[in-house]
Amino acid sequence: MLDSLHPVRLISASTQPYALIIVKLSRRDFLKTVALFGAAAAVEAYKPAIVEALEAAARGEVPVAWLQGAGCTGCTISLLQSSDPDLVEAITWFRLNLMFHPTVMLEPQHDPHGALKMLKAFPEGGYLIVEGAIPRGNYCMIGEREDGTPITLEDWMDTLGRRASAVLAFGTCASYGGIPSGYPNPTGCRGVRDFFKERRIETPVINIPGCPPHPDWMLLTVALAVLGHADWILDSLDEHGRPSWFYPDYIHNLCPRRQFFDNLKIAERPGELEVKCLWRIGCRGPIAKADCPIRKWNNGVNFCISANAPCIGCVEPSFPGKEPSPKGFYEHVANPNVGSPKVFAQPFQLDLKSMAEPSGAGSASLSSLSPLGGLALVGMGVGLAALMARVRGRRAKEVEESG
Repeated sequence: MLDSLHPVRLISASTQPYALIIVKLSRRDFLKTVALFGAAAAVEAYKPAIVEALEAAARGEVPVAWLQGAGCTGCTISLLQSSDPDLVEAITWFRLNLMFHPTVMLEPQHDPHGALKMLKAFPEGGYLIVEGAIPRGNYCMIGEREDGTPITLEDWMDTLGRRASAVLAFGTCASYGGIPSGYPNPTGCRGVRDFFKERRIETPVINIPGCPPHPDWMLLTVALAVLGHADWILDSLDEHGRPSWFYPDYIHNLCPRRQFFDNLKIAERPGELEVKCLWRIGCRGPIAKADCPIRKWNNGVNFCISANAPCIGCVEPSFPGKEPSPKGFYEHVANPNVGSPKVFAQPFQLDLKSMAEPSGAGSASLSSLSPLGGLALVGMGVGLAALMARVRGRRAKEVEESG
């Protein structure tokens, strides 16, 4: 019998009724899952594999170090707030057994020098996670050398960045500089990619922007990386270095309030009680790409616009405004391609027919999935149908409340 809540787990009908058969993670099945059902379904579908990956990192099988620069630690908090109990358990173990994490590891409480020794021992081929922007010089330091001179974050990034197989830049600060790099940027903050360009470091960087990023985005990225599938993520990166399955289209095109924009029901001031599009009071939905309207936050409860607050575009490289006089969050930001309300961008579309047809020896169609893989996809479809029913219900409720 298929467990619709955990579609990749098949309960055995043998004498061991609680035995679980876990679908092995394959590039073909994973990409089809993400493309057909979205990353939220992929996280649920491959949850056993995610737990396995995090626990492997915790056991020391995959070296992982986490550096923090100029930031607020919000990315760490977001990841630890994952709502699924067994994922929370795996994350907790994973995080406390990292080679280095300034916020949650145990060593600094009783042996700070031992913690730094672990960081110095970070081996070739490990994975480096960075949270926070990288300031210049002594504006950010982590530990000291034997002679007492401070070690800057730049020094650590230069050394460990060259050893790592890939760097995961969690949060907009690590990805693009974020709030610490806002004008006039006195500390010279920048993101990991810009720093690597300065130092001519060729290690690939995967950006997971957001202030903070959704825990799903970080979970799936960490799991794929420590399972040895970082190349899958690298193949999916958009022009800003983000996995396209988490940032597929403009929030405006995915927004449940899009219908109000099309019907010219647009709020003129913050705090209007009637449900309207928030474009004229600063909503960055037309220029920000993320799946927030579909995934939502706090276990699928809500996201900024549904809470009647304009999107602030926290996933974009320009956040929060790096020009001398950036616009405030409630100031209208006109799209240069738009004179009057209309569609800002073509909605993200997926050609299911082409995906279902074989395109060569190196590809596989949906019909070529293994029986177990096919059953898993059917289960994910059931779960997706339930998810979409909830989404439609929320949208209908918003429309009804708007009158």
